[in-house]
Amino acid sequence: MNRLILAVLATLIAALALASELGGTRGGGVLAGYLLGAGLSGLTGLYVRHVLLTRPERVLRASVLGFLVKLVALLSGALAFRFIEPVAARADWRSFVIAYAAAVTIVLPLATWAAQEERRQRAARV
Repeated sequence: MNRLILAVLATLIAALALASELGGTRGGGVLAGYLLGAGLSGLTGLYVRHVLLTRPERVLRASVLGFLVKLVALLSGALAFRFIEPVAARADWRSFVIAYAAAVTIVLPLATWAAQEERRQRAARV
């Protein structure tokens, strides 16, 4: 779990640096995309971990549910940043989508790996 936290913090620093360099709506899109993507991936990872430790036969269902939640968030965020004018003034929808995808690609595999490692450690203790 410590590696996951370190990776999230390192990518947060990179997203903040990129957002400050881009500035304006593009920087806002990078920040919004990273924060939403990393947050939802972290929550999905925690949910998959919980299901893996309590009812491992339902872990595929939990993973699919997490994927659908992330897909809905991506689509609704992109559409909102594209077509709602006051929201579009704060963040660029293209940079939102790219940062969101990058955050999910980095955080979700690490969260899944951490959950599997914890399950292996608990199984070894028993």
